[in-house]
Order: sequence, then C-alpha cells, then structure tokens
Amino acid sequence: MKKLSTAAFLAILTLLFCVGVLAQAPEAKKADQTRTSKSSAPTVREILDRYVTALGGREAITKINTRVSRGTVELIPMNLKGSFETIAAAEASSFSKISIGGIGDMLEGSDGKSGWSINPITGSRDKSGPELAQAKLINDFYRDIRLEKLFPRIELKGTDKVGERAVYVLTGAADGLPAETWYFDKETGLMVKSEFVAISPEGNTAMTVAYEDYRNVDGVMTAFRIRTQTPQFELVLNATEVKNGVPIDEAVFKRPKSN
Repeated sequence: MKKLSTAAFLAILTLLFCVGVLAQAPEAKKADQTRTSKSSAPTVREILDRYVTALGGREAITKINTRVSRGTVELIPMNLKGSFETIAAAEASSFSKISIGGIGDMLEGSDGKSGWSINPITGSRDKSGPELAQAKLINDFYRDIRLEKLFPRIELKGTDKVGERAVYVLTGAADGLPAETWYFDKETGLMVKSEFVAISPEGNTAMTVAYEDYRNVDGVMTAFRIRTQTPQFELVLNATEVKNGVPIDEAVFKRPKSN
C-alpha cells in the first residue's frame, strides 16, 4: 500500500471544514471591475455576483448560522473507506472528524481565533502562523459572500474547460498565503473546481478540488460530493446529510483536554 504523507492528511482535514460549499456576495475593488479585454468578458464582480445568485442569494445564505454535515469517505486507489462529520458556525468556528478503518480518528477544530489538530500521525497540537491563517480563511462561515474582503487581490485569468464545462478562471490572493484558483461554470454560475496549496508543518500539499452533485438545502445550493486530488491519492467525500440551523454546543470547537 502506498504510504500517505502527514502533510496530505493534514491538508485533507483542513479541507473538510469547507465541505458545505456556499457563496457570498462580494464587494469588488474598482481595479477588479475593469474588463480584461475589449471582448464581452465579464468582470470579477459580475462572476462572483452570479455565483452568489446561483447558490441562492445573500439573504438565503445569511439566514443560516450553523451547519452539520455527515457522510462517507473513500481514499482512492488505497481502497480505504470511512466516515466524516463537520460542524460549523458563524463566524469561523468549526470542527471536523474523519474516521478511516485501519488508521483511526482524525480531528480538527477552531473557535475562530485558535486552531488545533489531533490525529494518529502527529498527535495533538495547536496551529500557528500561516497554517492558522489559512485555516481561518477556509473556516470563515460566510466565506463566499466575503471573498473580496478575504482575498484583497482577485483577478480574472480567462476561460478554460473543466471536463465538458466551459468555465471562467479567477485567482484570489490573501496576504502571506498561497493564491487560490477558482473555476466558475459559465452556464450555471456555480464553482465546479478550485486549486490551492494546503499548509502544514510537515510540508505544503497541492490540492485540486471538484464540487459535484449540488442540491438545494434550505434555499442554498450545496455540493454533496467533493473530490480532492493530491499528488498521492484522491479523496472522495459523499455527504449523506446536511442540516442547517442546528443548535450547537460551542464546547465542540475547543481542543479536548489531554488525559
């Protein structure tokens, strides 16, 4: 069996925080509103606003302040299977648990200020520096309606294809962190793929994430299948349950005390 790196596992756990793919209504900077050519290419603002609309709109998104997602996990080609659970709340509180047979439970959490990780590979530890900054960026509950605040530099790079889907390609940069790339379906307006570099103390890992099987949950379109490719393997998350507005004990976001 091909051995999985610590960095890859830590990157996956970070990714789990954004299992519920939502959109947010951006406030584009003037520099980003200029068209990239004399063609009819849309502006950054137009692409992001359309994304918000496709997901259900700002009003529907901001009505939600907690989310619990559960489902199955598969690691390809290792043929390892398991389950996951994520709990998220505004502003940036989050908890995730992924359980894989033969490996064990991997936990991550954040109360919006601090972040922590517990897994069989590295044990229990706190996050700091760029890793913590990236976790806060990913965990922002209203991330997509705050994209232009979280990423001060957003650019339209042009067009491409994801499978048979024509897409607009945007990059977003936040200070001190690797840039992210987002692919928005020209027809539906939804994000169908993203690329970023996940930061961990063991090394950084390139991630390519596909968002599939969008379903309407309380008026907001949510991706129920997320496929993440790394240089070593592919991780497939299939949500079986997504519930919004669930009462949550904030203690779940705190790092468990060591025995």
